[in-house]
Formats: sequence, structure tokens, C-alpha cells
Amino acid sequence: MGDARALVAQAARLYDEPGNGLQAASRAAAWGGFEAGAHWMRCALGHVRGKQPMGRASFGLLGLAKYTLCGLLALVALLTLDVCWDLTLPAVFAAILVFYAVEARLVFVFPLALDGEATPFLASHRLLGRTLPSGRALARVALIAAGMLFGGFLGRGFVRSWCIGCLAVVLWYEEARRATVVPT
Repeated sequence: MGDARALVAQAARLYDEPGNGLQAASRAAAWGGFEAGAHWMRCALGHVRGKQPMGRASFGLLGLAKYTLCGLLALVALLTLDVCWDLTLPAVFAAILVFYAVEARLVFVFPLALDGEATPFLASHRLLGRTLPSGRALARVALIAAGMLFGGFLGRGFVRSWCIGCLAVVLWYEEARRATVVPT
């Protein structure tokens, strides 16, 4: 499996490819929330595979559940360290780490739902567990997320940076679907 930089570079090439419709679709989805984001990801999966997946879900609720879970567990870490031990700065770093550790286990929730998976949270956890060790998955998610969140500040465009990160996840998902064993 490629590392995060390779996935992001490949995603940028695909996104910038003229005429594939991904840029136009991203402009339409830019402020549409989880439903619009899922539609864009469906287009991206369709471009990568040559055929769009047909799965249906309430992507608004799916996204809300995913990020509520990540956020609540991060908040527990923050409050535990800050309130119980008065470690404010370490608590903030721990909360960020917990958020992305949970996000890493759930990184494939949207593509799995687009593929029609009935239990995308559990399936994401299992697929990641079969294909990549937790520490490497966390590092990959953190690097992809950093580009998504801060790429716009570096002059790369906020929507473009977000979409390239999502496309990197799509490429990673396609690799993970084909893989069968955890690398050593």
C-alpha cells in the first residue's frame, strides 16, 4: 500500500485531470454537507472504478454519527487530562490524537456505505484492521487530514485540498479492498 504522500500525489493528479468532472462536481458539493460530500465521493469512486457505486444511506446522519463519536471521545480525553490532572496543553494534543485515532478506524465509512455495506462502521474497522496496523493508519489519516485542513492556507485552494484528501481516501479504500493481509 502506498504511503500518504503517494496517495495524495496520485489524488491530486486525478483531481487536476481535465474533463473528468471531479472539479465541477466539487464546486457543486462545496457547501452541501455530508450528503453533497457523499455524492462527490460517489463521482470520485466512479471515476476510479469506471462505474459509480449504487449504495444508498442517510449520509447526513452517517457523517454526524461518525464525527460525533470522534469528537466525544476526544472530549473525554481532553477533560480527563485537563480537569483531573491539570495538563491543559498535553490534554489538547491527546484530544487531537484520540480524534484521529478514532477517525482512522472509521476512515472507510462513507465509501463502504456507497458500496451498499449495511454496517459501514464495523466494516471500516474490520477492513482497516485486515490491511494496515493502527499506528500506520493513524499516521496516514493525520497526514491526509493536515493537507485537507491546511492546504487552502498554502494557496492550494480550500475546496481542492479537501477533495484531494477525500480522493486519497478513495484510492486507499480501493487498495484496501484488494488487500488481504496486514503488512509487517
